Amino acid sequence: MNLEGVTGQLCTWIAEIQLEDVPEVIRTRIKHLFLDGLACGLHGAHLQWSELAVRGVLDMEGEGWCGLLGWEERLGPLPAALLNSTFIQAFELDDYHSGAPIHSAAVVLPSIFAAVQQVSRHGESTITGSALLLAAVVGFEVGPRVGLGLHGKDILTRGWHSGAVFGPAAAAAATSNLMRLPAKVAEDALGIACTQAGGLMAAQYGSMAKRMQHGFAARNGLFATLMASKGYTGIKGVLEEPYGGYLSTFGLGSKHEPTSVPDRIVSKLGQEWEIMNIVCKSYASVAATHAAIDCIVLLQHQHRDELRDLEKISHIQVEMSEMFYKKSGWTPLPPISETAAQMSVQYAIAVQLVAGQVQPEHFSSPTLESLEVWKLIGKCTCRHNRDFDNDEATRWHQRVTVEFSDSDRRVQALVKLPKGIDPKLSNEEIRQKWRRMAEKVMARDRVGEIERLVLDLENVESVERLMSLIMG
Repeated sequence: MNLEGVTGQLCTWIAEIQLEDVPEVIRTRIKHLFLDGLACGLHGAHLQWSELAVRGVLDMEGEGWCGLLGWEERLGPLPAALLNSTFIQAFELDDYHSGAPIHSAAVVLPSIFAAVQQVSRHGESTITGSALLLAAVVGFEVGPRVGLGLHGKDILTRGWHSGAVFGPAAAAAATSNLMRLPAKVAEDALGIACTQAGGLMAAQYGSMAKRMQHGFAARNGLFATLMASKGYTGIKGVLEEPYGGYLSTFGLGSKHEPTSVPDRIVSKLGQEWEIMNIVCKSYASVAATHAAIDCIVLLQHQHRDELRDLEKISHIQVEMSEMFYKKSGWTPLPPISETAAQMSVQYAIAVQLVAGQVQPEHFSSPTLESLEVWKLIGKCTCRHNRDFDNDEATRWHQRVTVEFSDSDRRVQALVKLPKGIDPKLSNEEIRQKWRRMAEKVMARDRVGEIERLVLDLENVESVERLMSLIMG
């Protein structure tokens, strides 16, 4: 192993980091991201497309030993990781990284849950709460850093589903740490994981597969670690390999020069934490729509009277950076699926104008078919504002202008960073989200016990009880 290469440095950190090396503020935030991911998974476990996914997988997989969120069935580790991730990503409620888009909980939690149950099955060791917490820290940190090596959000402009590309490395890193693999074996795991990376962003146009693509990453990263742990070797130096390596290949077509920045993956590793740039969502839609929703919220507060009569709105213009314009600025047409609606900024702002919020209930049949919503969508256009492409900060900017039929007056709002990034959801707000969502599908005392165990993971001698509470 080349200890001076980016892959070698990263794998050494994965293998050698101790929980004592992780600041208290990072540990606390990870515990809350853990709860946020669980809340999303429990909410998503029995949505229509999740149930279809379970039925399809059960038809081809035999009974196993790894649990599923919200289901009594048990499967082998790979299909369990795939489905649990699909549940967490089932309704656009889960976290994302503001600079390198990846839904970390949907990749990391399912892979380490399955790894815990795989290790426990063989009686190899008892997994402590501290070990689970540290593995989560590693996975949540590595995924965004690998993405930043590819200029983060840039990969979305080229049609790749960023989290599905960054995710296998995150899952492999987390599970390698959990299984205490030495650095050279973690390098094999990373090499096997990265050669399975990929995902097409066209999945957002109504495909159920959009919900599953982070699941492919979770499954593939776990598979990589399990194979490497048995001596199966992977690509050495996979991140920096110039021919057919991860960065060199996924950097193809980038407008940036250089097309990748390998050092960004390990720069100040363990000193500055990308975990603090992971965002929990306030709205049940893709992050690319959030600043525009915030613009409408501002206008509804500042110009309450003008916006009360929606019939008088003649035109709505949304200005976005290239990345978000390509992601969410396309024009939806009825009938629209739940997935496509969650990807559309025009649908999101129409719902905010009509309902005053953008929450899960607004992506079901009554709202999806609402004539009032579709009338507003027809008045809305999106425009790529090149000034918003200037740098990393301006790419989040979105401006909404509303014009009226009864006057020349127009109202306008500019939001530079959406709620969730600035301000961040507090830990208390995340706990409230966890309780609100979990108590819809689980008894309150069980929700409370899960919360207590997660928030006290350092002192949990065995995660067996936690696994039994969250599965089934």
